[in-house]
Amino acid sequence: MLNIDKNNIYQDLEAIKQSLYNPFPYRDTDKIQNDFISEFSKADTLTADLNTYWMNIAGSLSYVLKGRANRMPQEQKDWLHLSFFEVFQQYSFFEESISNYPEFYREYINYEKTRKLLLTYQL
Repeated sequence: MLNIDKNNIYQDLEAIKQSLYNPFPYRDTDKIQNDFISEFSKADTLTADLNTYWMNIAGSLSYVLKGRANRMPQEQKDWLHLSFFEVFQQYSFFEESISNYPEFYREYINYEKTRKLLLTYQL
């Protein structure tokens, strides 16, 4: 039964792969930074941090789909256990508002779904 579930999850991961190749939601990240301007520090780089986090998920997906999950670096695996807002806690102030930014929200949910499928697949 576990193998069937793992095969189904693998198929879900294959299917979701294409949806990760959308343009980065710059308009929404710019709007978030503008809407919460007083909350951001000069050192915060939301776009770069999101890109780093999402590329970790996309890269992890690549390892799995190529049958090389066992070669994935431990730090990369560790990040999969944490949401963006857990890794980058400095942005927690807008976590409850993400649905107000549709492009960002759609991408965020897509990557979260992928992240959770990857975790389930690797169990």
